[in-house]
Amino acid sequence: MKIKLFFLIFISIISLTASAGNKKITFDTKDSDKWVYVIKNKSVNYSSLFIFENNILKITDVSAGYLRTPKEYKNFTLDVEWRWTKVKANSGVLVYIQQTDSVWPVCYQVQQKADAAGDIICMNGLKAKECTDTVKFTISKMSTSNENQVGEWNKMRIISKKGTLTVFVNGKLENKITGLSANKGFIGFQAEGKPLEFRNLSIR
Repeated sequence: MKIKLFFLIFISIISLTASAGNKKITFDTKDSDKWVYVIKNKSVNYSSLFIFENNILKITDVSAGYLRTPKEYKNFTLDVEWRWTKVKANSGVLVYIQQTDSVWPVCYQVQQKADAAGDIICMNGLKAKECTDTVKFTISKMSTSNENQVGEWNKMRIISKKGTLTVFVNGKLENKITGLSANKGFIGFQAEGKPLEFRNLSIR
């Protein structure tokens, strides 16, 4: 009986520890203090650039910057929705952000720029087999733009697996790069001067 009780307690502790180590990070108000914020204008408080409301992340136009996860990710599937609220502009999902943080970090940027959503930029020295542009290191998306209009939600899926990034925009395969020089890092969401919103974030 004692052995059985000890076993049950042991299993419970293991389960709690596993749950604590795998807590999901979301755009819920209660999670706003779990993110790391990098903001160009040092006088701006993060809460005026990144507003968490009703499970939506609202990004304003008061500065450039990004927020990122506190933990690093390696192999994962990321799903997120975004929309422009006033005009189509520029933003992106930052994958494998390397230390140290800066407004333009070392990372792979999966573009959400208007008419270029799905492009991938190898930023600040990161490499991939497909990075052949010696100036901007941009891998263009595979097909014509399929983004929705201002005010309508778009869906993006990014799959990271064994040194490969695969990107879908609104269900269509738009990009794939291989042979990444970094395959582990933080994940971030950009502010580049125009209002937009993110929702339904899932990283698994």
